[in-house]
Amino acid sequence: MAKNNASPFIEAISADGQASGLKWLIRVIKAGKSGNNNFYPDAALREAAPLFAGVRVFVKSDAEHIAGQGKSFEQLIGQLSEPRFIEGKTPDTGEIQATLTLLASAGDVPAKLREAYDAKMDGLFGFSIDADAQVKKRGTLREATKFTKVHSVDLIIDPGAGGELIRLLEALDGSMPLTDLLVSAIKVANGGDLPPGLDITNNEALLAAYNATLDTDDSCGSRYYEANTKANDMKNDTPPDAADLLAEKIRLVEARADARHLLKTCNLPEPVVAKLSKRFNDNAEFTVEQVREAINDERAMLAKLTESGHVQGLGDTRVEAGADRSEKVNAMLDDFFNPNKRAFSFRECYAEITGDRGVTGLVQNCDVRRLREALGGDEHFREAISASTFSNILGDSITRAMVRDYNALENYNDYLNLVDIVPISNFRTQERTRMGGYGNLPTVAENGPYTALTSPSDEKSTYAISKRGGKETISLETIANDDVGAIRKVPLRLAKAAKRTLFEFVLNFLANNPTIYDASTLFHAINHSNLGTAALDNTSFAAARLAMKSQNEAGSNKPLGLVLRHLYVPGELEEQAFNMFVRGTNLDETFVQSRKPTVHVVDYWNDTNNWYATADKMETPLIELGFYNGNEEPELFVQDMPTQGSLFSNDQIVYKIRHIYGGNVLDYRGFYGAVVT
Repeated sequence: MAKNNASPFIEAISADGQASGLKWLIRVIKAGKSGNNNFYPDAALREAAPLFAGVRVFVKSDAEHIAGQGKSFEQLIGQLSEPRFIEGKTPDTGEIQATLTLLASAGDVPAKLREAYDAKMDGLFGFSIDADAQVKKRGTLREATKFTKVHSVDLIIDPGAGGELIRLLEALDGSMPLTDLLVSAIKVANGGDLPPGLDITNNEALLAAYNATLDTDDSCGSRYYEANTKANDMKNDTPPDAADLLAEKIRLVEARADARHLLKTCNLPEPVVAKLSKRFNDNAEFTVEQVREAINDERAMLAKLTESGHVQGLGDTRVEAGADRSEKVNAMLDDFFNPNKRAFSFRECYAEITGDRGVTGLVQNCDVRRLREALGGDEHFREAISASTFSNILGDSITRAMVRDYNALENYNDYLNLVDIVPISNFRTQERTRMGGYGNLPTVAENGPYTALTSPSDEKSTYAISKRGGKETISLETIANDDVGAIRKVPLRLAKAAKRTLFEFVLNFLANNPTIYDASTLFHAINHSNLGTAALDNTSFAAARLAMKSQNEAGSNKPLGLVLRHLYVPGELEEQAFNMFVRGTNLDETFVQSRKPTVHVVDYWNDTNNWYATADKMETPLIELGFYNGNEEPELFVQDMPTQGSLFSNDQIVYKIRHIYGGNVLDYRGFYGAVVT
């Protein structure tokens, strides 16, 4: 258990000589990746530490905590004080610690904490924050960059960010208060005297002086004090045997605390942890190295029993035991949804993530530790492991596969030649004003005045973004029946639906000829001079090219000289369009053949005769396409949260796909349409 600069606080001993259990040193939150896919950097926690001063502590069920409920007078058990950030050994491994003072009227909570702590069972529960924070993306994680408000710290069963008891902030036993032990240790290390200026009533200063006498030993941050027991080195009145006793007492207290931490974080099966805990609880003396050696021996034995820790039955994809299991679980699911990988059992994937080998969907049949390790947010952070864990893990993997497939659907990318893409931050109507040009500059006579130019007119296009989406369901039966084909197709089906919808949204501006900003249709023979009726051939193409080249600038009425660059045709006209620009047997290209555009075939168009052309969007704006918050790719969410005690709601996981965008024509001059009659 980490103790870097952990400050013990002393409170009175009760009448029977035992600590009352009302004051504790706790870890509120630990930096790094939490069990809920959030990431807490040192910098954010260091800045947030003062926000935890005076924060109320409630006892809640995990469901109440996740839902932000349960904040009542009856559930109030205490308050935090003296919060401080404790640096870790490496970046982003620090933590916020604080003193928890419980109310004497907090029911059986103090007694339960003390009983669990004395029985080395403090891992039965933990502390979880309920706070608001500013966030940003950090790969697949959500990083808290700045905490803005801490609502409470809650005592729950399954915390996700390392909140736990560290030690009882009272006496080590009924004989010698911890303050006296620390003072004696400091005197022994300093030749019988306290360092000049040390205020022993200042807990932080006292612990800093104590830590200055220690050497760093193990990876948990334990510090050991090796007392000098030689009488000739003792310059105070403490007898050598008392110094030895003091040093050994401190070492054993630290060793037991570190042993609890090592066993809690070793990722061994619970029966093995229980066996090791009993072994070292029964031992009067041991070292942390002996604990670590025992853990390594058990891990080696398990590796042999499970063939080097590999989970079988998943084809070429295996999840190894050990640290950062979430990355391996993500890789396993990514391989499952990869069409270039050999298909394997999804039922085994489910069992590996949840521990629910019978595919019952019930939390009580799951291994909560597996779920916690496999989860690998919203701006409101409630760090508890919930029944939604499996849904979120699977949803993240489907999202990655969906985005991969979405970007790979190149046959739906022809819309990109028509649009300028911008981010949109709200659902209000967007206004885009396009200003016209000035005419030729008039000549200014010698000593003559400059005359005012005619201000150009402007054209205003408007649009608002809107949501598009739907649902997809994965049922308990689908997993139990191991319907690999159906599950693997989910990301591709979602990606194709989203990409096709966006493609048709843009291409419908051509096919549907909508009314645009000037109250005329996009293609209009009189108002826009960009509408023809002739079937596609060399003559009609030349006419379209000339009409586009003759478009005049708004305001100045000067020719823009736009060049026809893209030709959009239905599938029935693909061969005709191809043959028009092939030289054939003639030695020299014709004029039309020399002006070869890029041909785009739009298969969903029903009209077999109409065709359309556009200029290059770099020469003139065509269509603006705005995405909400710049998210060009669709998003996936769990639509209905599982009920308490179940991984599924109605034996189904329902995912919602959402894609938010909108757009409109900015300028008709770069368009030409032939509506053949």
